[in-house]
Amino acid sequence: MIILLSFFSSVTRLHAQTNDTTIITELINNIAAAQVLTNGEFYAGSFPSFRECSGIPHNYRPDNNIFYTAISIFTLRNLLPGLSTENKRVASQVIENAQKVFPFYRDVSGDPFYSFWPRGKGILPHSYFIKKIKLIDMGQDADDAVMSLLATDAKDSSCMILKQRMTEVSNGSKKKVSSTYPKYRNIPAYSTWLGYHMKPDFDLGVHCNILYFMLDRKLPLVKQDSATIQLLAQILQNREYIRSPVYISPYYVKPAVLMYHIARLMGRFAIPELEASRSQLIADMQQVLNKTSSMMEKILLSTALLRLGAKPAPVDISSIAEFEKNDPDKFIFFQARAAFSYPTPFKQLLLHWSYMCYHFYCPAWDKLLWLEYLVERNK
Repeated sequence: MIILLSFFSSVTRLHAQTNDTTIITELINNIAAAQVLTNGEFYAGSFPSFRECSGIPHNYRPDNNIFYTAISIFTLRNLLPGLSTENKRVASQVIENAQKVFPFYRDVSGDPFYSFWPRGKGILPHSYFIKKIKLIDMGQDADDAVMSLLATDAKDSSCMILKQRMTEVSNGSKKKVSSTYPKYRNIPAYSTWLGYHMKPDFDLGVHCNILYFMLDRKLPLVKQDSATIQLLAQILQNREYIRSPVYISPYYVKPAVLMYHIARLMGRFAIPELEASRSQLIADMQQVLNKTSSMMEKILLSTALLRLGAKPAPVDISSIAEFEKNDPDKFIFFQARAAFSYPTPFKQLLLHWSYMCYHFYCPAWDKLLWLEYLVERNK
């Protein structure tokens, strides 16, 4: 009986792996087909993304940002070792095609500081009035910069220039953060923004990406790195990614998205200060996973659990057609709110003002998250 059960278990696993292999190939080809070929509404090499105001009217518009292309190419680079020879060839071509996009978002000086929207084009394309605003250093932010440098496999010299700027504008270096809890305001952690005139701001998701960049590129660690790790450790210990996700992360907002970022960092690097929260994180992920009805949240949380060494129940989706029936394009991975650097109580009020809250979507990114999950569970 034991031998028979073992046989059927092996057959089931083999069938699942074969099905995953087929879907992985289809997904990579689908993602490659979504990449823009010629300059127009979007730059050639980018992935189309869209923006919607959560207030009325909703104004679902094309949004030519670098963010989704950057995180997509970064993720695809990380998946290459787990792909077959042919899939790796297709994915590598997608990565190569995207490289010509990034210069449009880089600082005019040539320094490796990146803006969310193209240089000199203003903000919120297709908006009525706000698009007229031309951002100078306000628009350059750490999140887009670190993900762009990871996506382009930038030289060490460029990474060091960015690190220097980030230390110069970190909390307390020139100005002090006021948009976080009083208990965190004296921690000299990195800021969301790169501009000298911008007040420092904290975001848990951004801090995870910054630390990933520093550790991945093996940059010399300074007090701002230790401080950012200290800040993350305290947020994890206090479970504020569950208790107050919007306040500690105005851009990523959802507990599932935040736990995905945390697990991506912890799954790649051993950070002793964060390890104390591993079992608590796994328990919280399981709890949110058991409650959510969102297919995309299930994918994110399952990937996160796998990275932390847990074994979640499989998220089985039989085809791209079934995936698209769940309307993943409406899943909000990233959003922008008016409250980024305001102190209490203005921040709490603006965080929930729908007319200044914008949701950003990218169909290719949703499929990349599914692809990432399939590759992760087949390791």
